Amino acid sequence: MSVSTIMSGPDAWAAGLAEQISACDPRQRDARTAGRARAAVITAFGRALSGAPAAITKALLGTSGVAMTGGSSLVFGTERRTSAVDAALINATAAVAGSEASRDAANSACIVALFGLCEERGKTGQEFLDALISGAEISPCLAPTLSPVAGQLGFALFGSVAAAARVLELSRPKIIAALLMTGLANVDSPPAGQVGATSFMIGLSLRSGLLAALLAEALDEASCAEMIRNEGRTIASPAAGNGAPGEAAFDLLAVQSPPGADLWDQFERQAGTVLPRDQIAPLFERLETIDKVKDLATVSRLLQASGAQAAPKKVVFAARGTHEPEETNWVP
Repeated sequence: MSVSTIMSGPDAWAAGLAEQISACDPRQRDARTAGRARAAVITAFGRALSGAPAAITKALLGTSGVAMTGGSSLVFGTERRTSAVDAALINATAAVAGSEASRDAANSACIVALFGLCEERGKTGQEFLDALISGAEISPCLAPTLSPVAGQLGFALFGSVAAAARVLELSRPKIIAALLMTGLANVDSPPAGQVGATSFMIGLSLRSGLLAALLAEALDEASCAEMIRNEGRTIASPAAGNGAPGEAAFDLLAVQSPPGADLWDQFERQAGTVLPRDQIAPLFERLETIDKVKDLATVSRLLQASGAQAAPKKVVFAARGTHEPEETNWVP
């Protein structure tokens, strides 16, 4: 059964949105868009590394049952690899914590959350960039359905679901199911709007969006069709004059980056919070050419930082006249 036969009338726009997500053609993108995407990635990764030592990030890593080891997605600035959904929670939280209250913090959170999924699924750098740009292109279509309170988080959240749908190659019914589970059925609900601009709540929202896409992937077509029949009617139809911000306000790639000459300085400062200096320049160069990367593991290895190094042992010399020092590291 096709989506068009399941949904009709005022709800048919959702089927059209799913069609747009499925039909995005990365070959039609210009060099300027790709350049903006790469700059957004560099800025988002720098912010996530800068926020890795934040108290909320450390608390999440220390919470039982969160980010269990054994997955393939890296928690930035650590040696821990976990599932894509938990990496999304922690890396997105860190990205917001490291954004210094920037208005576009949710966009950075979306970017790092998407990277974890692409890493888990063995995607290339070009596929990661294509998915990000797809989400950016689709997100303005959601503007008429998002209430003013949804703000940038609502835009980033559903843009991330569109990007994840691209990575997972979801069918149209599964895309609609993912949007429903994310909270599109009620755009004023906490997942889409009234969550507050806190790092944890944004991270939790991005994790929920990714989990919804993965659940939609796991569901069979019949279950998705039933969900659409039962809950699709609650999706708000686009309405003019609802006070939602204009299309220009909804730009997933609008991560405030300094001019090109300063992008390196900013990244070096932010990444230096947790990474050894000899990793920062190679990482920056890899991100500048992310579309050429065939294996994202080569990127995440440079994002990885070893545990805190042990403090050097204290050197204590013996008093004159004694035969053995209490402790010394000195070698003649």
